[in-house]
Amino acid sequence: MESRDNNYYDLRAQNVKLEDITSSAHNAKILRMLRDDDLASTEEEEGALYIVDYTFDHGNTIFVKEGDDWGWLGYFIGRNKQIRNLHLFYLPEDGDQVDAFMEDIKHNKSIECLDFQHKIEGDSIIDRLAPFIIHNTNLKQLRLFEVDLGFNCAHRLAVALIQRQHKSLTRLSLKYNNLLSNIALEEIIGALSGYTQLVSLYVEENLSRRDQKYYDMLAHIIDLKCITSSKKNAEILRRLRDDTWDEKEDLFIADYDSDCGEYFCSEEGDDWGWLGYFIGKNKQIRGLNLHCLPEEEDEVDAFMESLCRNQSIERLDIRRCDIDISSLSPFIINSRNLRALELWNVDISLENASNLAMALSRRQHKSLTRFVLSRNNLSSEALAEITAALTGYSSLESFSVSGNVLIGRDGCVSLGAIIRVAALHLEQVFHDDDDLDDEGLQTLVAALTNATTLQLLALSSNRSITAAGLRALSHLFSSACPLETLFLEDMNIGDEGAEALVDGLRGNTTLKHLVLTPDSAGITSTGWAAFSRLLCDTSSINNTYRSNHTLEHIGDDYHYVSDPFGGPKLFRSGNYSGGYFPGIPPAVVQYLKINKENYAAKIKIGRCHPDIPVEVFFGYKLKFLPFLVSWFVGFGTRKCSNCQNATTREFQRRELSAVYKFIRGMPMLAVNGQIQMRLKSSCGRKRKFDE
Repeated sequence: MESRDNNYYDLRAQNVKLEDITSSAHNAKILRMLRDDDLASTEEEEGALYIVDYTFDHGNTIFVKEGDDWGWLGYFIGRNKQIRNLHLFYLPEDGDQVDAFMEDIKHNKSIECLDFQHKIEGDSIIDRLAPFIIHNTNLKQLRLFEVDLGFNCAHRLAVALIQRQHKSLTRLSLKYNNLLSNIALEEIIGALSGYTQLVSLYVEENLSRRDQKYYDMLAHIIDLKCITSSKKNAEILRRLRDDTWDEKEDLFIADYDSDCGEYFCSEEGDDWGWLGYFIGKNKQIRGLNLHCLPEEEDEVDAFMESLCRNQSIERLDIRRCDIDISSLSPFIINSRNLRALELWNVDISLENASNLAMALSRRQHKSLTRFVLSRNNLSSEALAEITAALTGYSSLESFSVSGNVLIGRDGCVSLGAIIRVAALHLEQVFHDDDDLDDEGLQTLVAALTNATTLQLLALSSNRSITAAGLRALSHLFSSACPLETLFLEDMNIGDEGAEALVDGLRGNTTLKHLVLTPDSAGITSTGWAAFSRLLCDTSSINNTYRSNHTLEHIGDDYHYVSDPFGGPKLFRSGNYSGGYFPGIPPAVVQYLKINKENYAAKIKIGRCHPDIPVEVFFGYKLKFLPFLVSWFVGFGTRKCSNCQNATTREFQRRELSAVYKFIRGMPMLAVNGQIQMRLKSSCGRKRKFDE
């Protein structure tokens, strides 16, 4: 390419035949628009020019081919006063052409955004670009994409930024530029210290090139919008970064969005390395729910490596994620505050189980209170390894292995071992849908009899359990175990099973909620009659008194409410608007409702025994009469909220009848007592006379 100077171009600019210095009529048209300051604008972008070597239909575009003169192209761009955005996606291989092009571009004063995307060595472009960066007074945005900068080029870029007099840069984007070291990045960041108008710095390198210092240097200046797919996700990262996270709110990471909570909806454009970094650094987040992971292995590794540095998380819930437990092990081992660990649908292989057991055994802080391993295809061998590692966790309150059909009886033996160790504090055990049979249930019950704090036991969907297995529960009901809620949903209990449950619940004073599915439980009128007799045996007053006055819910109509004191959610029968018992016979429902009252036994006796025999108390004479009257107190002034047929007048008649029988049985005592009272009241004081 012949040597040219500004005079060469100035003398020929108006007369040069544009078709001779371009490869197409289209390119000649673009040059004419540049020369005449008649550059067209689009709705999306004002004063934009694209230089590419491929088909690209977007506004003013020059499709560079052989025959295009780069010197003239640079000259017309350098003199143009309308270009606002220059997108340079291609440069020729000929260094002389590049020199001629860049020499003239530096004269442009109107460009506000320079977008440079080309896979070339940075040494061949940064020195040529430096004069433009230094002298352009309007430049606000600079983007360098896939320019192999290296340390030396990064240094020269930093020098150009320092020498720039107009610190008007608002956005700087350096993406996939192979900065090689944090030293180069640190120098560029230092050069930006005087750019007070800078609102966006976007630096992105391959995840394999990042380390902790990389994140630390950029954390407070990185543009969060550039590393997230939405404003909502960017706002979540900002709160995590600035430690303004609400401790009461859990963070949900999922591939779907929801208004019910703080959801980070992962989509293309979200940087998992930065997400993990901000979670790992945050000191306020208490609950993390991880419901998805990226497909790329390097993204998963970057996320998990940073996540494991967090020390504030108390609850970690992982669901439907193909996760290597070994990547989570550092978090489990080192986290001081972890209280609840839940793994759902994770598919824990024997290798993963070994890694989990290793992490649990090496954990110094045995502070886990809740541990869930649900629907993970967990085998009995895998469960044995995990439970062996839990032997030191005496604070464990809730343990679930629901939905693992491969556990079997051997799994129950392993589960029994951990239950015996944690019996002092264990409150909830979930063994749903585990293909548990009678023998397995008997093994489980033998271990639970020592669980003196157990409140909930879930055995739903274990359809191999028969009446023989349910009869084993009687040992649990009669032990020191204070069980309040028993789940037997989706099980064919039958009349024999109902009889087994009834026999076990006689004398029990702790179980309040028996959750079963009436439509599929297989219980006929015979079985329901047994439940009715359990709740209220009307054969005698003594049997009514000895009936079960604790059980207040049977069926599958229930919900949970939050504990006002911050504990686990509380079980409530019926829906939120009231108590209903669909599928349960009215004869049973009426007694369940009475059991919610404070004086259930008294109400049942009052309703079922209208003629109360008081003759047995005659030996106490009138001493017992006040107790008899006080026993009826309450019936005469109010009626039970669940006793629709027991009216106030009815109870008043029964009270008068009992008192009448008592007085009629001892008439002389009553008459003598009345005479003595009258004589006592008629005796006045003796009048004193003055002598």
